Amino acid sequence: MTKPRVVIIGGSLSGLFCANLFRTIGWDVDVFERSRSGLKGRGAGLGAQAGLFTVMERIGIRVDQSIWTEVRSHIGLDRRGRIICEVPVRELSTAWDRIYGALRNEISGERYHGGMTLERVEQNARYVLAVFADGSIAEADLLVAADGMRSTIRHQFMPEIEPRYCGYVAWRGVVEESQVTYSRRGIMLDSMAFYLPDDELAFSVPMARASGASCVRRCMFVWFRPAEYHSTLKQWCTDSSGRFHGTSIPPPLIRSELIDDLRQAACARLPPQLADLVVRVRDPILSPIFDLESPKLAFGRVALVGDAAFVARPHVGTGVTKAALDAQALVDAVGSAGADLPEALAVYERARRPAGEQLVERGRYLGSYVNGKKRPIEGLLREYGAGDIGDWPSNPSLRP
Repeated sequence: MTKPRVVIIGGSLSGLFCANLFRTIGWDVDVFERSRSGLKGRGAGLGAQAGLFTVMERIGIRVDQSIWTEVRSHIGLDRRGRIICEVPVRELSTAWDRIYGALRNEISGERYHGGMTLERVEQNARYVLAVFADGSIAEADLLVAADGMRSTIRHQFMPEIEPRYCGYVAWRGVVEESQVTYSRRGIMLDSMAFYLPDDELAFSVPMARASGASCVRRCMFVWFRPAEYHSTLKQWCTDSSGRFHGTSIPPPLIRSELIDDLRQAACARLPPQLADLVVRVRDPILSPIFDLESPKLAFGRVALVGDAAFVARPHVGTGVTKAALDAQALVDAVGSAGADLPEALAVYERARRPAGEQLVERGRYLGSYVNGKKRPIEGLLREYGAGDIGDWPSNPSLRP
């Protein structure tokens, strides 16, 4: 009997969660990724919730303490670096490279196709086709759109739905433990440290160590800063040759004078603990902040997952957990419905559309400080991020 086949467009975290979970229910899987060079090394720190690690364990990935680091408190700093408030929490953070590496290792090379740019989707009652720029065609029973915020597939079915720029960007960067001043490691590597300049938000967050690094911890800074779309953002996304890269520019192409300006601004505006992180990062990452809501997640034999469906502002700290839960809901719906694929996708949409809408709304609320809505710092510290880890993991030996 021929196995059912799923084609997944997008080889980042959403696509890999889907690919691995469909394998667990006996489907043939092929992943098509636009990038030729692979995605390893992209991304930085991630918030983590119970659902993320539960899905990874379901796939068969061994989850141990090396893949996360604990966040014990949210600390508010004043301009001089003094602690002005502290909220105890019990949270976990992980790292994009750790999650990606674990998921990618489960997919064989012949099932992961790099350098494949999707042009369009065609379908009928019996199958769906992915048509690529090189002329090749992949046929499947189901096609999963995991191709991110700028999804080609979503645009084909809903060209009117576009990401909405939120009016500010995130500057980010990662340093290793040795780059953190020794006397500050207790704060920077165990807690999230926050500072709130006017209409800005800066914080640090501990990160899981790199794969294979037995004792080298990491720390990431995030600095949200307003940037007018047609002027400041365009300037920041233009390289030294004068080429404008749209709303995303690779870190190596960010102009050196912009990085110098960023470091000078950090020293002038941020507490010393956070300013030091900004100064020590060699290649900061610039990420304009968008959000996105899709009113529909299923189109015949096509399903949207992850950022192709909903994008919440990063303040919620749950983007990767959402990707994992989207994939799990889709696979569970398909596995339970048998041959009734339309019903399976309807079940999936009913399950995940409300969750996506709620997450986008929460991201807007948490990001409203950067958009000019002031509130006490202690309240922000209590609300910020992914929230407590609750009862996960069930194995007491894995508890942080």
